[in-house]
Amino acid sequence: MTEPPDPAILMDDSPLATFLEICQEAGNGGHTRVTLDDRHLSPNGTMHGGALFTMFDSAMGAATRSLLGTDQICVTLEIQVRYLKPIFSGSVEVRAEVLHRGRRIIQLEATATNDGMPVAFATGSFVVLDRTAPTGDAA
Repeated sequence: MTEPPDPAILMDDSPLATFLEICQEAGNGGHTRVTLDDRHLSPNGTMHGGALFTMFDSAMGAATRSLLGTDQICVTLEIQVRYLKPIFSGSVEVRAEVLHRGRRIIQLEATATNDGMPVAFATGSFVVLDRTAPTGDAA
């Protein structure tokens, strides 16, 4: 039987999330938010699709990690995002929830809102792997 994860592992403190200032609330793993500034914008002056995709990936990853034991990790298998409208300013929040937990594949969905209005939604799958130390060359 696996032990529940340490709450610290639920937080995305990766260099990309740190650079984009993607915030997560402790104990609320499937929720991310940002306040838009220049680092999030495309040349058109709207939120860059890649920045929003990263928010979806972080929220879904955290929701998945909340189900894992300390001897497991997860990686993104696929995410599909549907962008509904451009985002010009304000705060953006993404909330993810698990739809189905299989033994090795976890299915999720998430919604992004801009100041409370839906702007995008996504579905995704994450693979659950056993945490093992690398051994030798993969070649």
